[in-house]
Amino acid sequence: MLTIELLNACAQFSAFDQQGHCALRAPGLYALARMKAKTKDLQAFVQIYDPQLQASPAWEAWPAGEAWGHALGQRSAWSKYRDMFFQWLAYEGAGRVLTQALPRLTLSCGAAGFDGLLRTAYAVEARHHHELADALAMWACCWQARAPLPAAPAGAGSDALQTLRQLPRVNSNSGDWVPAMHTAAATPSLLRTAATLQTNTDTLEQLAGLAAQAYACTGNTAAHTLVTSADALRRLLPCMDEPEPALRSYWQDFAATVAVAGLKLGTAPAGLPWPELLRLARASRDVRTITLVDCCHHTAQAYGRDGWWQSAATRAVQVANA
Repeated sequence: MLTIELLNACAQFSAFDQQGHCALRAPGLYALARMKAKTKDLQAFVQIYDPQLQASPAWEAWPAGEAWGHALGQRSAWSKYRDMFFQWLAYEGAGRVLTQALPRLTLSCGAAGFDGLLRTAYAVEARHHHELADALAMWACCWQARAPLPAAPAGAGSDALQTLRQLPRVNSNSGDWVPAMHTAAATPSLLRTAATLQTNTDTLEQLAGLAAQAYACTGNTAAHTLVTSADALRRLLPCMDEPEPALRSYWQDFAATVAVAGLKLGTAPAGLPWPELLRLARASRDVRTITLVDCCHHTAQAYGRDGWWQSAATRAVQVANA
């Protein structure tokens, strides 16, 4: 059982682990809980995961009178941002804060490789005040400015796969796809092509299915992140009064990720039954495997079909156990 004490303990840790990657302790715990993990599995996960983390820095007060967006993109501002969001949530509640903050944060859906989006979605579902403040703070301090994606021209099509096939390929000069994705998201040729997609209420389901297919057929790390981020956005869109700009911004970073990932589709594994997938995920101590299986399971339930999500979840547990 996921206890309040386990979630409370997440506040003891910095937003970033010892390798500089985003800390996903709370998403891992909550995903395990949604998969009906027992207390021993939760405890085993934190025993393996916590030594990778860093202690939380000293709490810093947000500068009085400063607009909340003035330190966006500054990693060193996380401790101040967590104070600001903690106070804001205390005064106005999660619903009002999300309505006001998400439209700006989702202009950089791909921040930290989509981890801000992912952690925030889990924090919203966990309904944990401190974790939500820390998740929003992490997203804010990793935020990166974007050249906005132009509106689709009149008569534009809505087939995401067709548009993805037309994207220019963007070479990455490093092994890290995240900075390459941020660069690609501002590339004029990519912006022109991505803008030709008319996003609508079906777009996110299309992208979720394509991401699952790409991961199932490749095991690619970037595709893995597209799977979990698509599910995270699905959960956050209802928190916004006008979700379309967030969806279009997400599409921009999704397309940029595909452009740099160099995906070469292979053979997807046959999907294992969901009970077996959940059992294997509960036994995993890898937070990426845990969250991917959980996201695939809930995406398949949300859209009423297994599609590629069962195969993608199978790929994840196979990679973890290789």
